[in-house]
Amino acid sequence: MPIRIKGNLSSGNPGEAEAYLPHPFTFLMMKLFAFKDRLNDDNREFGSYHALDLYTIMATMMENEWDTALELRNKHKDEPFIVDAGNLVSQYFSALNGLGMIRLRESTYFRSEFQLDEFMSALSELFPVKVV
Repeated sequence: MPIRIKGNLSSGNPGEAEAYLPHPFTFLMMKLFAFKDRLNDDNREFGSYHALDLYTIMATMMENEWDTALELRNKHKDEPFIVDAGNLVSQYFSALNGLGMIRLRESTYFRSEFQLDEFMSALSELFPVKVV
């Protein structure tokens, strides 16, 4: 997603550039796989910050980004990475006792007002388990 950035350079002169940010759908995929890589790493807080990032991405997604995410899901549903992402969501983020949900609640930034049921439901909708 292109973002136009305007401001002052370190020289004080005005500057402008275009930066590209990952779409929330691809960012969620990246964080799911990062969580899997860190879930047993005590030096990395067992992936709790990746679980928190997943929640934050979902919570800040705009309606048009959600719609595009659903389109991307439908277009790429048979791709191995999408299938694997669905399996990760099912295994770690589909129930409160899933390790991903436990790690999310272990984060120092976790708040009791987080909408965990809605988060699990939306994440499972974006990355469903593929039935073969």
